[in-house]
Amino acid sequence: MDPLSDSVPVPPVPALDGGWALRRLEGSPGRGPHRYAASLGDGPQEVLVRVQRVGRHPLRAAYPRGAHDLAVWLDPPAPDRAAGLLRALPPALFAADPRCRRVVAAPDEDDLRGQRLLEEGGFRRIAEADLPGGPVVLFAVESPDVAGLSTALDDMPH
Repeated sequence: MDPLSDSVPVPPVPALDGGWALRRLEGSPGRGPHRYAASLGDGPQEVLVRVQRVGRHPLRAAYPRGAHDLAVWLDPPAPDRAAGLLRALPPALFAADPRCRRVVAAPDEDDLRGQRLLEEGGFRRIAEADLPGGPVVLFAVESPDVAGLSTALDDMPH
């Protein structure tokens, strides 16, 4: 196992697309979840973003994960404008760790607002899972390298 696989990558730049700025909060542990404060422009309201390797998150049993997949969640529940943050965050995480294949989020099954924000942010609904805290809906964004792979049988090596 890669000794770095549990560490969470640090996005390479504090500024994300769409005008969002990301600031790592002190006290983030080495193995996650890492905590970031995200803000839009000069707005005083910040959104807490948590990022953790799926292998250290309860989601590890919910789907066939990759060793470098990342789980993200926003806390407190994100404002409506957070769809822009959710659109900008995965590309920064993929740039920080080119081995990351997928960024996932898992709102509670009854969190329809959170699910809508994830969809507006470019995440795709892929499954439902029962976790120790209750049922969740799994959403994911795949890296461009993975999303661009053909799944046609004719394109598979023989």
